[in-house]
Amino acid sequence: MAISKSIVAATLVGALFGASCTLAYQGKAYDQLYITLQKVSNEKADLNQQVEQLNKRLNSPMHIPVVESIRVNADAPDGLSEIEVIQFIKHELGFLVGEPLDTLQRRPDLISRLIDGRTLTVDQQQLTIHVQTVVVVSQLYISVVATAGKSG
Repeated sequence: MAISKSIVAATLVGALFGASCTLAYQGKAYDQLYITLQKVSNEKADLNQQVEQLNKRLNSPMHIPVVESIRVNADAPDGLSEIEVIQFIKHELGFLVGEPLDTLQRRPDLISRLIDGRTLTVDQQQLTIHVQTVVVVSQLYISVVATAGKSG
C-alpha cells in the first residue's frame, strides 16, 4: 500500500498551518497574561511601599504629612506601553515618597518639570510623555498621555 506524495504533502501542510495558527493564538493569550502579570506586580509593589510608609509613620513621633505613594494614570497606545510608562514615572519620582507634602505644595510645577517631554522606548517605539494632571496629596496622583513618535 503506497501513499502518494501529494497526500503526504497535504497532510504536512495542514499540520504546519494548524501549528502556526495555534502558535499565533497562544502568543496572543501569552501577551495578555504578561500584561496582567505586570499590572499585578505593580500593584504588589505599590502595596508593599504603602505598608513601609505606614510603618514609618506609625513609628514616627511627629506626624508631618508626607508623600506616601505615587499613583499614575497613563493614556498610552497599548497595554504594554501603559505599563512601561507607569513603571518609568514611578521609578523617576520614587525619591519623592517619604518627602514632606509642603515641599511639593510650594513647588507644584516640580513634577511636570521632571516628567513632561521625557521620552522612553517601548517595543522599538519612542513615546513622549505629557503631564496632564498632578494632584499633591499623600497619595500623589499624576495623569499623563504618552504619544508615539518615530520608531527606533
